[in-house]
Amino acid sequence: MTLSLSGTVCIGSFTLRTEVSAENEIIAITGANGVGKTTLLRLLAGIINLTTGSLLIDGVTYDDATTDIFVPANKRGVAMVFQNETLLPFLSVRDNIAFPLRMSGMSRSQSREVAKEAISSHGLSKLAYLMPRDLSGGQSQRVAIVRAFISTPKIILLDEPLSALDENARPELRKFLREKMSEISGYKFVVTHDRQDVDQISDREIHLN
Repeated sequence: MTLSLSGTVCIGSFTLRTEVSAENEIIAITGANGVGKTTLLRLLAGIINLTTGSLLIDGVTYDDATTDIFVPANKRGVAMVFQNETLLPFLSVRDNIAFPLRMSGMSRSQSREVAKEAISSHGLSKLAYLMPRDLSGGQSQRVAIVRAFISTPKIILLDEPLSALDENARPELRKFLREKMSEISGYKFVVTHDRQDVDQISDREIHLN
């Protein structure tokens, strides 16, 4: 299995030129603010499309600027955790975590049962029926991370997933992320500014200039 991205994306006056080749591995994306780390994730997710070049995954074209082929985000099997987590404000923690399963066609009762088990196994039972507005930043990020792994995504994209957590909580989450992503066969990218994230979570690093 191979992911191959080569091309550019232009957003206003900003242009990101990138070449990325990935296999079944965890890749840390690093670089200064404003170099295009989040833009790269959004490109892989199918939120934005290439201006030039192409993206191939397992030999299938997902984005090609020449032929206008473009596979949208909901068809890519993507799980993404943004820097500012994007929990659905009108759903409880349980139903936020169950949401990807519902979108894949699982029944409401079954998806809630699977979400309940995930919530319990990650020590979030006390939060199950709270709404996102009632959570701290760290709690919200933990919920968003658990939701990302509730199904079996083909592409995992994490944008500074530990940024909202205090230093004491990060080692446990680093271990969790490393273990969970290692279990999943697919393409896994983590944007981070933290060298400990790079060293303890990823297999290799891509530094954007």
